[in-house]
Amino acid sequence: MMIEKDVVLGFIEGHRRANELVRAEKKRRLSELSIEDSLREYDTPCKMWEANPNSDKEGLELLARQKIAFLLERRRRFNKVSGLK
Repeated sequence: MMIEKDVVLGFIEGHRRANELVRAEKKRRLSELSIEDSLREYDTPCKMWEANPNSDKEGLELLARQKIAFLLERRRRFNKVSGLK
């Protein structure tokens, strides 16, 4: 099965553009945070990890599930912006 060069290049360009948008959104959002909100943003993952210090496996599984949920939500938002379902 051959993949057309234009399809691959379009795919890569789409990811490059998505990364640009994510980076710009992070910059915008982070620049608007107060010092307190910024510290809370940093402290929250630390506190989540420290909440269960004796169970690294459980902590890693929780982080993996949260990452999957985040990635799915991000994809849903990208699809919404792009007009895809």
